[in-house]
Amino acid sequence: MAPVLLLLLLLQPAVFARQANVSNIEPRRDVHTNAILDIHDGNTMLINSTFFWFGAGYGPCQEMSSGCASSAVGSCGFNLNHTVNLATSPDLVHWTFQGAVLTVENRPSGILFSPWVAQSNATGLYVLWVNILPVVAGHGDFEASRYSVATSSSPYGPFKVVSPNVTGLAYQQLPDAASIFVDDDGKGYIAFTHETTHINHVQELTPDLLGPLPGGKVSDQIGPGNNEGILMFKRNGVYYIGYGLCCCFCGTGTNVVLYSASGSPLGPYTLRGQVVAASDWHAQTGSVWFSGVDYVLCGDRWQSAPDHLKAHDFTYCSPLVFNADGSVQPQQWQDSVVVQY
Repeated sequence: MAPVLLLLLLLQPAVFARQANVSNIEPRRDVHTNAILDIHDGNTMLINSTFFWFGAGYGPCQEMSSGCASSAVGSCGFNLNHTVNLATSPDLVHWTFQGAVLTVENRPSGILFSPWVAQSNATGLYVLWVNILPVVAGHGDFEASRYSVATSSSPYGPFKVVSPNVTGLAYQQLPDAASIFVDDDGKGYIAFTHETTHINHVQELTPDLLGPLPGGKVSDQIGPGNNEGILMFKRNGVYYIGYGLCCCFCGTGTNVVLYSASGSPLGPYTLRGQVVAASDWHAQTGSVWFSGVDYVLCGDRWQSAPDHLKAHDFTYCSPLVFNADGSVQPQQWQDSVVVQY
């Protein structure tokens, strides 16, 4: 029987990971219209062999000279017309713009940024978290920053707001951009930044991912203050938190530092080192997503568009390379990268 079994195994078609050559010096475009995709500071999900890229649509505003030079309404990045947009791709190269999955008319008023989508194992719904800055005296009011949550039965949307102002999270006063993480057991967590101090924590969510679990645990502070752009992922049973120094729409970019924890998404977390310096990718921390093979770090290259329109700013992506001990090798600039999926 052994020779027959060996022959059958040899006759089986080999299964290899596919590869995509992803450019970091060309903007991602819609395959039908060739329009540059206006999708920023969001996350990517792999659903049934299709990649879903969610992000903020900032519109064709002219960028300011120094990122967040002004928070006045009308300043680029602080307009009231931001939407949550979606593009899909079968191969990470050819993208189809699906439009806005959360429109201005269907969300709380204010300045929207940093959307993140995850799926609840308990309800099957897709859950969208966004950060909203209310407007006071013509400016985005960071003192009143809040999270809003919307749901949809389909990743294509549309999303409907079910909680315009999430309460009960353990931030000291104000929330900044967040990352929603769902563990293998279906439990959900939010990794978030305090706007006032820019320190970072992880907190357990309800099974439907709509808010904090009453009486749920909160991690200890993860690293020092003055950081933002938090991201969270898991690989081989190890939980990772990443973020960079505060960098509001800055063209110089920021670094990315990783912490890891074994056994619990609530930590304790240990510093694993800097993954990339600001000068080695010129981007701001966005997300790490799983391609099916690779864990891919992506960030926004603010003020990179040749026409100076925020909607046209480039995205930088690169697969993380892990050492045997779970640490990550430092990255350097690459014009293009190969992503396996």
